[in-house]
Order: sequence, then structure tokens, then C-alpha cells
Amino acid sequence: MSNIFTIGQSALAAAMAGVNTAGQNIANASTAGYSRQAVIQTATTPQSVGRGYLGQGTQVSEIQRVYNNYLGSQVVSAQTNKSQLDAQYAQIQQIDNMLADPATGLSPAIQSYFNSLQDLTLFPSDSPARQAVLSNAEALVSSFNNVQGRMEDIRQGINQQLTTSVQTINQTATQLVSINQAIDRAQSLTNGQPANDLLDARDQLILDLSKQIKVTVSQQGNQYSVFIGNGQPLVTGATSHALLVLPSTTDPTRLEVAYEAQIQKSILSPDNLTGGTLGGLLEFRSQTLDPVQNSFGRVALALASNMNTQQAQGVTLNQTPGKNFFNLPTMSAVASRQNTGNGGITASLTDASKLTASDYKLQNIAGVYQLTRVADNTLIKSSPDLQEVLAASTSEGFSLAMSGTPGIGDGFLIRPTAGVAGTLSLAIANTNDIAAASQANAAGDNSNLLKMIALQTSKTLNAGKDSYQSAYAQLVNQVGSKTHMLDVTSASAATIQTQAVTALQNVSGVNLDEEGASLIRYQQAYQAAGKVLQIAKQMFDSLLAINP
Repeated sequence: MSNIFTIGQSALAAAMAGVNTAGQNIANASTAGYSRQAVIQTATTPQSVGRGYLGQGTQVSEIQRVYNNYLGSQVVSAQTNKSQLDAQYAQIQQIDNMLADPATGLSPAIQSYFNSLQDLTLFPSDSPARQAVLSNAEALVSSFNNVQGRMEDIRQGINQQLTTSVQTINQTATQLVSINQAIDRAQSLTNGQPANDLLDARDQLILDLSKQIKVTVSQQGNQYSVFIGNGQPLVTGATSHALLVLPSTTDPTRLEVAYEAQIQKSILSPDNLTGGTLGGLLEFRSQTLDPVQNSFGRVALALASNMNTQQAQGVTLNQTPGKNFFNLPTMSAVASRQNTGNGGITASLTDASKLTASDYKLQNIAGVYQLTRVADNTLIKSSPDLQEVLAASTSEGFSLAMSGTPGIGDGFLIRPTAGVAGTLSLAIANTNDIAAASQANAAGDNSNLLKMIALQTSKTLNAGKDSYQSAYAQLVNQVGSKTHMLDVTSASAATIQTQAVTALQNVSGVNLDEEGASLIRYQQAYQAAGKVLQIAKQMFDSLLAINP
């Protein structure tokens, strides 16, 4: 008789577990990262009775978490790719809108400036016409300054977003350590039975982390080890490793992501921090923002330099040689703060037509000096003779001079065109100072003015391939093309991510209709199990009545 009671009680317990599990699924149908759970029942070992085996009921062997690791990894991968592209697209849109704006872009300002020079050729001595030239020159300078200022605002915004992203990554790493420990404790207390809700929470943290950076997961026992980017350990079981942001060694306004291991802090290359918002921001800054600023600064520097050169070849209304039309900023050349030597470096313009849209590095590597173009990693010159390497810079349109002595391992960053547009200014304020005439002619002559106007269409950039406006138009087109590409690829990434989530949800998601049907089934099983116990009691009562 005890057998039927055991069977009924086990059936009742299994039905109750089913009701609880279905209820849990229904309650968490909208919970982010929740995976559907299912009751796994097995028959209890039967009892031999000579004529065969009598069943001993059922037991709940596991509350199973319905989850597919492969599909889960696909969601993580799709998410990190989408976040990276979204971050780049959001940033480049700002530059595209700014450069292509017909009202605030550079092209209208350049055209208005040269139009005013053209007007002045009709009446070279006319004060209002000369004032119009200065006014349009001031507007051109202001346009250069404003666009550069807005790009600096974007750069500062990237600094803020990098800081926020790193904080989020570190917080998530700390949470992963805590949940690793909680899962280890929980599963050790239940002989390895899965702590389903904790496992869901951990996988959700991995997904959240993948929004910030590429994630690779390795499981050791009950715990996850998490690696980011191209293999830096972020979480190893019960230990987390922190990222931090530090000022660049050559530019304190530029924040870099560093990795902290014990007491060592080392700045990581953007190539080692791929994926997610963090990777997208770093890639945008190095692959888009830096080249755009350099290209924009190159146009500003070439135009101003060429105008100064032509202005010097003419004479003013006061019959004096023309002086600089524009004030040219000093080229940026900075020694790394980590240098051990006392070497100081300066850079100056030699030939604007040879300038590239790149930064340069000068390094002392074991006594051999190397000058490298950063944009394409081209080695310009390598030699143990420092002066020979410095002299090679003229092939790039600038010259370098070194004071003091660099130490072994010392490095210098040269940025010939970066930032130029932001500090360009007008050098003359008096209308009489415009050198419209050639030095051999009278003050009312316009021959030097005509040479200034010719500069508008002269191919003075890219080694004689481009004019100012064609170089600027190329920049606008390049940014526009890249913006369109990112628009398309980010939309595609969003579709792929949606498909990956759908595939996982088809396996792990809660279907309320199915859970409702399960509730009814378990309710019926509960009622039937109760009926078994009721009948067992009646049978037991009958036996007692037979044997008073």
C-alpha cells in the first residue's frame, strides 16, 4: 500500500514543480536575458516483485535551462559588430553634415574670398573693394576656425564617451566576478544542478559587455573567464582586471585606453580594442577624424602659405613690399612625456604641395633613428645619423630640427597639418596692405592680384594634382562615401543582430500560449495525482475496516 502512496506523492510533487516552472516562465516572459525553463522528469527505479517490476513513481531530475550556447554566441558577436558600426556612424554623420553644408562648409567661403579678389582687379586702388577682400578673408579664416572647432568638439565628445564606456566595462567585469562566485556556490550546494537564473544573468552581462567591446568567453568549471578585444583578460574566474583612460604621452587632450595589471599601466593600441562602442569610437578617431582634420588643415595651410608667398611678390598702395596676408600657426611637433633624453623638436613648412594628410613619428630605436608616416606606416628614412633622418622630412613638405640629445627609445610626434585650421588668423588689417601690384609696376596695377586669383585653380596640393577646392571636394566626397557605407553596413548589422536574437528566442524565449497550455496540463496532472492519493486512502481505509 505504501507503494501507491509513494507514486501519488511523487506525481503530486512533479506536477507542482511543473506549475511552479511554468509560472516562473510566464512571470519572466519580458525579462531581458531570461531563458525558458523546463521540468525534466525521470521514472524512479522500479521494485522487483518476482513477477516483474512495480514502478515507484517519478522524480524531477532537473529544472533545465533551455539555452543554445552556439546561438547565444552568435547574438553576442552580432551585437558587438552592430554597436561598433553604430558608434562610427553616429560620429561620422556629424562631420558629413558639417562639411557638406552649403551654408557653413568651406567651399562657399573660398569662393567668396576669390570673388572679392576678382572684383578688386577692376579697381585695384578702391578702398571699399579692398575692404571687401579683407572682410571675405576674415570670413574664410572664421570658416576654417569654426569647422576645426566643431571637429575638436567631436574629439572631446569621444573622450567623454571613451571614459563612460571604460567605466561600464569595469563595472560589468566586477559584476561578472560576483556572479561567477555566486554560481560556483549555488551549484556546489546542489551537486552541480544548474543555477538557471544566475546563468541567465551572467549571459546577459556578457551581452551587455559585448555592446562596449568584443568579448571572448572561456569556461573553466562553473566560472567564466572573459577576454576582450584581441585577447586581454578582463575576468579570470574570481579576479577582474581594470581598464582606464590616460592622456596620450604626446597629446594631453587625447585620451587613450590603458590596461592595468597589478601596478603596471600600459596604453593599448586601438588594434587591440576592437568591437563594440569602444572599438567603434577608437576606430573612428584614428581612421576618420584624424585624417579628416589633417586633410582640412592641409587645405588651410596650403592656401594661407601660397597667398603669403604671392603677397610678398607684390607691393602695397604705400609702395612697400607685401607682408604676410595670413598668420601661419606653428607646426605641432611634440616629444613624448616618457622620453628619457633631453631632445626637443620643431617643425616648419617647406613645400605645401608635398604635404600629406598624415602625422609622423620620429623614434630612436636602439640608436637607429626612424621617421615614419603614420597614415600608411611608411618608413620615410632610417639611419643612425639623426641629421640624415631629419633632412629626409623635406620630402614630405616640412623640415625638422632637433635640440638636445634624444635617449634610446625616445619618440616624437609631428603633426604638420593637424589643428592648423583652428588657429589660422588674418595678418593684415589695413586695406592699403593688400599687395595688388607687381613690384615693377605702379600702385594701381593689378598684375600681382591676378596671380593671387590664379591660385584658386592652380594645382598646388598633392604634388601638383589638386587645387584647394578640388582637394576639399575630395575630402567631402570621401566622408560622404564613408558615411553612406556605414549607413548601409550598420543597417545590415542591425538586421543580422535581429535575426540572431530571433533564432535564440525561438529556442530560449517564453511562448505564453505554450506556457498556458503547460499550466493546464500540469493542473490536470496535479488533480490526477490527488485522485491517486484519494483512491489510495480509500483502499487503506477499506483494509483497516476488514481487519479491525
